[in-house]
Amino acid sequence: MNKEELLKMIEKQMGVVPKPLKDLSELSMNALNGHLVGKKNAYAGESLDQKTKALIALAVGIAIDSQGCIMNNIKEAKKFGATIEEIMEVFSIAKFSKSSSAISGFASAMEWLVNNKEEMNK
Repeated sequence: MNKEELLKMIEKQMGVVPKPLKDLSELSMNALNGHLVGKKNAYAGESLDQKTKALIALAVGIAIDSQGCIMNNIKEAKKFGATIEEIMEVFSIAKFSKSSSAISGFASAMEWLVNNKEEMNK
């Protein structure tokens, strides 16, 4: 598939070609094709419905601060029937998960602080 056909396919699926994918097509069709094959493989399973997959992808987008992923997956989730309440619940879960990773990432420092509390309070 040539670049124009691929971009038209993306636009048909997503309603728009996200700028990062358009830029990727300008720089490396190989990288764009690899990304699209990865997406196809990730969504190929049949155990989860499309709404659930979109909500999972939304949660990940929130957790990694990807504005493009967030917007695309909100639209995708809506397309498959997600409600505002479900999307906001996903936001709440993703926000909590992200804050938990901050606590986990700070664990070694907290341990050091606990072990050096007396020294720190001098």
